[in-house]
Amino acid sequence: MKLSSISVQSINIIKHIRQRLSPSKKMLEKDVFVKAEVPEFKEIIFKKSLNLKEAALFAEQNFGVKNFNINDLVCANLLNKVFTKIHNITKGKAEFPPIVSIRNQKNVRFSGECGTCHIEVIKHPQMINTIIHEIGHYNHQKCCSDFSKMGKYQELIDDGVTDFSIYEQFKNDKQSLELVKKHILPYATSSAAEFIACTFNSIINGKTLPKEIYELYKKYEGPFADIFIANAMKTT
Repeated sequence: MKLSSISVQSINIIKHIRQRLSPSKKMLEKDVFVKAEVPEFKEIIFKKSLNLKEAALFAEQNFGVKNFNINDLVCANLLNKVFTKIHNITKGKAEFPPIVSIRNQKNVRFSGECGTCHIEVIKHPQMINTIIHEIGHYNHQKCCSDFSKMGKYQELIDDGVTDFSIYEQFKNDKQSLELVKKHILPYATSSAAEFIACTFNSIINGKTLPKEIYELYKKYEGPFADIFIANAMKTT
């Protein structure tokens, strides 16, 4: 009886191992390890805030912004609306900095700035594009290991970068630069990093771009390239 019991148990174990090694289609459909559920992307619905406290809470709950340095309700709602648009177009993949500032300054040399944990934007008529542009930079530095080598020439010098290979490769690709100048902006030809941020802005704003631009965007590791290319293919 003991031997018989062991034999039956052994046979069952062998059957189970065989089933795991060569599972049937029915087993595959039921197997949680083979067919894991992927959480669905949740679209954010923008809601206009009635005061700055509401706006800051909306930014924190939806985008993880902890330090909301904005003292103008119109600007606060505009930023949240833009962040919502970016979140939805990138299917929830976009990252947002924990510190966001909008300054009401004049006679400044820049309209926006991006750091490792913040973006700062100067209030001006084209502020929406600046916000998108800086979020493009922010996500590019998150996904690209060579981001520090993709700046403008003087930026590389100032940052102590000695490897100019990416800068030279980008600037020597005259054919691509002509396309960038035509379909994006002349400023986008100043460096690979500026090309990515400017193209990110164009895509978020729904501009139709040729496939060569998307290829260049992917080459320089632009964020969400596969999502943007898939979306572009749907519209062609």
